[in-house]
Amino acid sequence: MAPGTAPDHDLIIVGAGLTGLSLACWLKELSQAHGQRMPNVRLLEPRTTYTNDRTWCFWDRMDHPFRELITHRWRHWQVSSGQQRAIQSSDLTPYALLPADRLYRHALACIDACQELTLEQGARVSSVEEEGSGARVITDAGQLRARAVVDTRMPASLPGSSVNGFWQVFTGLEIECRHHGYDTTTARLMDFQACPSHPCFVYLLPLDEHHLMVEWTAFRTERDNRDTRSQLEQWLDRAGINDYRVLRSESSLLPMIPMRRERGTGRVIRAGVGAGWMRAATGYHFASCQRGTRHLAEQILAANQRGQWHLRPPTLRARWLEWMDRVFLRALRRHPDRAPEWFLALFAGTTAAQMSRFMNDEPGPGDALAIAGALPPAPFLRAALS
Repeated sequence: MAPGTAPDHDLIIVGAGLTGLSLACWLKELSQAHGQRMPNVRLLEPRTTYTNDRTWCFWDRMDHPFRELITHRWRHWQVSSGQQRAIQSSDLTPYALLPADRLYRHALACIDACQELTLEQGARVSSVEEEGSGARVITDAGQLRARAVVDTRMPASLPGSSVNGFWQVFTGLEIECRHHGYDTTTARLMDFQACPSHPCFVYLLPLDEHHLMVEWTAFRTERDNRDTRSQLEQWLDRAGINDYRVLRSESSLLPMIPMRRERGTGRVIRAGVGAGWMRAATGYHFASCQRGTRHLAEQILAANQRGQWHLRPPTLRARWLEWMDRVFLRALRRHPDRAPEWFLALFAGTTAAQMSRFMNDEPGPGDALAIAGALPPAPFLRAALS
């Protein structure tokens, strides 16, 4: 901040989606657990209402503020292509689903119950910058100053996907379909379909014997989700699912693109998908987001105690894991037709424990060796050397 300028807040969180709301909840939970003083925090969010616009899925391995809100867990998960399938099973680390509306309600109630937390909806931020001993946030309603800022927005530009990776584009429907016949204990993560130029698959979660969450997903080199709704509806027809009622829909474009890791410390740091928290090779984000926001919350509470507001980006995964992801994406970019073969090999050649740790960004060296050993060496060696 400029000399002599008092801050409006200790901390401003730009964006109150998954990352911003998770950070707010971790701050409240950890401050109460450790008897630490809460900083004065303001969250700025452009949306004016929260809707049930998405679901978060992950392997249920860790504690977090939303764990009790999980609605579904599957002890089996499978990958398939035609008549081939690989199935893994675990009672200790099931595949879990958390609906957005439950998380939003919980987080908003958490903010309402804490006088140090304030959420301003309909607030659009145009710029954030460090300023002397603090930071300044420019919004459409004026300026705000804080001792530090966590910026969860996507950057204005992203690395291109033509060489580095893909856009994961999908459209999903939650449907009511009486007696659909799918095994309610098994999550179907990837049922590969015939697409001429890119990997595509159906993702199907049986919520109960009368309800399904089903998505059509494609890995494309362009940021384009055209036709995914019609392709999903055509698949439902081919699968004999004709008599159904759509309860809600969701769609997104996720950057499966390696991003530059944040460096250094400062009073303004980036967080969330735009900071590379989402796993480039998988599109999974929830588990890494919880680890990242917990790490940030611990830093913020310590900074508030010391009065020294220099934050550092959390390290969410090892560099060798990021390297493995880049090699995998490069190889898949060169051989998109081999996606079914490779994903089947991955799930067939590893254990459920190895895969859940790997997918949740918590693998050990032995897990990495198992992953590498499940894949054909030649295309990945060429990708690694290129």
